[in-house]
Amino acid sequence: MNLTQLGESLGLDKNEYIEMIDLFFESGDADLKKLNAAVAAGDAARAYEASHSLKGSSGSLGLTLIYELAVRIDDRVRVGNLDGVAAMIKDLSKEYEKLVVAANDFNK
Repeated sequence: MNLTQLGESLGLDKNEYIEMIDLFFESGDADLKKLNAAVAAGDAARAYEASHSLKGSSGSLGLTLIYELAVRIDDRVRVGNLDGVAAMIKDLSKEYEKLVVAANDFNK
């Protein structure tokens, strides 16, 4: 994951992009927790709110893999289907953690 290229593709320098990524982490952490809790509770409406938020923020930052996973989850929970969503969240969480590592390395 090349954060320099992602930032440049959005017309942002390194510091601006990392600031945006930090904001994404603040909301993303909350959205992932909300998404997990909603799926565990069988609440597709709450899961949709969280997945939709993740979809929007990751898409606007050019985080393609996270965005695509959030879209898949969003499409499923929007229609009230929670089947297989827990596994999809695990995949999303793995990509999210990769971003955390990349951002930490990027800040060094």
